[in-house]
Amino acid sequence: MNNFTTTGTNNEMTCCNTTPKESCGTETVKRPQNYRAPVDVYETESAFCVIADMPGTRSDNIAISVESNMLTIDAKVRDRYAAMGTLRHQEYGVGDYHRSFRIGDGVNAEAITATYSNGVLEVNLPKAEAVVPRKIDIRTH
Repeated sequence: MNNFTTTGTNNEMTCCNTTPKESCGTETVKRPQNYRAPVDVYETESAFCVIADMPGTRSDNIAISVESNMLTIDAKVRDRYAAMGTLRHQEYGVGDYHRSFRIGDGVNAEAITATYSNGVLEVNLPKAEAVVPRKIDIRTH
């Protein structure tokens, strides 16, 4: 049996790998966290740009996919506290990021690009040619 019990005023979690008749241990474990990365979305004449704050991850731990008009961004964050000893108090959460956006046919999904720098992910979603506004010249005879 694998149970988890919350104890103490700082909501520290202790792991209990016991049967109901045994007592609980005192091994502290990290609570799993999933964060909804905060984003800004900008639109230009030729593209949409999604800017997401995702500190603590790396570009090789970020996955971006498009399936059935759904843009999905997932990022794994390693537990940087694992080697530091037993956690006694935590105010800063460590967890993975996830965001999904429905995109229409006006986005050229084959041309989406992304960059990651200093904790910020920037995803460029070019508009499909049929949606990009163009100026039509009027000729005179």
